[in-house]
Amino acid sequence: MSLRLIKWFISLSRVTKRLVMLFIDSFLIVTILVSSFSMRLGEWFWPQGDLQYLVFFAPVVAIPIFIKFGLYREIVRYIGFKALWAIVQAVSLYALVWGVIVLLSGVQGVPRSVILINWMLGMLLIGGSRIIGRWWFSD
Repeated sequence: MSLRLIKWFISLSRVTKRLVMLFIDSFLIVTILVSSFSMRLGEWFWPQGDLQYLVFFAPVVAIPIFIKFGLYREIVRYIGFKALWAIVQAVSLYALVWGVIVLLSGVQGVPRSVILINWMLGMLLIGGSRIIGRWWFSD
């Protein structure tokens, strides 16, 4: 079953594969932020009001940064150290920019530690998704 899924995914056009990666990254970024708040607060957290806009705005911040750093140019099954370094840089810049936006927005109820947790989880999940993709699609 998984071999057929891999062959099917590999047969998709390059644009379709990039769109899939964009969708997965957008989903991961929102999940990472909700998880960051939940971890910091010690209970399940779902953003309300203006904070909800900041959480769902995060992919709008992250995706252009990820594109600029070439995260969608690399072929996942051939990813190497240089691409992993680009992931570290892109996730770090995204977390910094999002954190500054949050601090400048004046939205109440955002612990500063959420910004650091967001960065750490982003490194783990965005970087990890590429490594898992490499492992899954390697010959």
